[in-house]
Amino acid sequence: MTRVVLDLDPQRLGVGLISDDIPVLLYGSSTTVPGAGVIGNGLRNRFERLGVPPSRQAMDLVAVAMAVTAADTFVLRDEAADGWRREIEIDLPVVEPDRWNALAPLLATTLGFLSGDSWSFAFRGGGLPAPSVLDVRHRAAIDPSKIDAIALFSGGLDSGLGVLNLIDADIRPLLVSHAPRGDKTYQGAVASLLSPQPQRFEFNSYPSRDGATEITTRTRSFLFLTFAALVAQAVRSFRGTATIDLYMCENGLIALNPPLTARRVGALSTRTAHPHYLSLLQQLFDAIDLGVSINNPHRHETKGEMLARRVKKQPATAKFASSTVSCGNWKRKSMQCGRCWPCSIRRSSFHHAGLVDDTTYETVNLVDALKEDDYRDDIVSIHTALRRRYERGLKSWVMQSGPLPNDATERAALYGVVERGMDELESFFASHGLSV
Repeated sequence: MTRVVLDLDPQRLGVGLISDDIPVLLYGSSTTVPGAGVIGNGLRNRFERLGVPPSRQAMDLVAVAMAVTAADTFVLRDEAADGWRREIEIDLPVVEPDRWNALAPLLATTLGFLSGDSWSFAFRGGGLPAPSVLDVRHRAAIDPSKIDAIALFSGGLDSGLGVLNLIDADIRPLLVSHAPRGDKTYQGAVASLLSPQPQRFEFNSYPSRDGATEITTRTRSFLFLTFAALVAQAVRSFRGTATIDLYMCENGLIALNPPLTARRVGALSTRTAHPHYLSLLQQLFDAIDLGVSINNPHRHETKGEMLARRVKKQPATAKFASSTVSCGNWKRKSMQCGRCWPCSIRRSSFHHAGLVDDTTYETVNLVDALKEDDYRDDIVSIHTALRRRYERGLKSWVMQSGPLPNDATERAALYGVVERGMDELESFFASHGLSV
């Protein structure tokens, strides 16, 4: 087991640790402690720009998320016994240690489902308190009186379409973006096409440590959602309402993300918007009295259905849709690859909606990807899944991604969205000469 020990005080960082422990400075920019990492530089400033102070529970929640992000980044999967499942212990200062020690089992279950790792937590006092009312009023960057809900905004097609639908419904969303290096530019470009312009709030946790870092980072949605929840709680407090909606707009197929092949179970199938994960996270939010309700209004829609509905309502959707970024390999070349699982679903949605796709892709013709060993993996996996989905049974296949809600109507809707989403992919693949 690898222990990740966080501290707010640079002078205490690394004191009393054993050789395999990883010390991490929380809300710091640099440290001279050998082997230490840093995370959260600049976030204190972001907390002070909300217009109203977040609660101590929300502050602790984000501290937990940053600790998890640090561990997910600094603990390498290659060093795990099986090359994947890590055993990680988090030791973290919070404002309310008794509350969080009681919630440690729920946290471990939630994060275990999300990342495929084994997690444990030990909380101690000394966490960062909320900023003062004076500080937030002096440095406010948003106007909470003009916000009805919070929406995650990644710059992707689903989040963009979701925000457009909220605006159509006369809901004034505050867009919260996780804006690491390389993403901020295109997120801003997509946001500039929204009308009217919603308020936006960006953040970046900047995890940093000398040496190799882990690239799988399966817990990134935990940080994204928890930071958005902190913002939502602050806005709810200002408005004086019992609850506020936090929208995570994701099409149903990618939210469930059933494994394309046997080897993708766990290791290669992300669960960032899976209904079971969101249900566990909602339990956590409720347990700390945030008054924040997670809502994925598109969980019963395919990406193609989302886009087709938008085109019907607003024919001039092509420029907006093509400006978004969906690619899982974007950061490698700042270009959408056109062949990965997210790109394939994106391209099939344009095909389903009958919309010209002006996106620049590295690989345009899927057949070309099959000729390159480095490019063919996802195309072959998707094509295999399209052929085998009838053999293995849709319901059992979908259940491999994780537990589904007990409600029979909800389950039927989730099975249906996967079937229709795969139909869209099958039609798109056939248009490239890859019939099932």
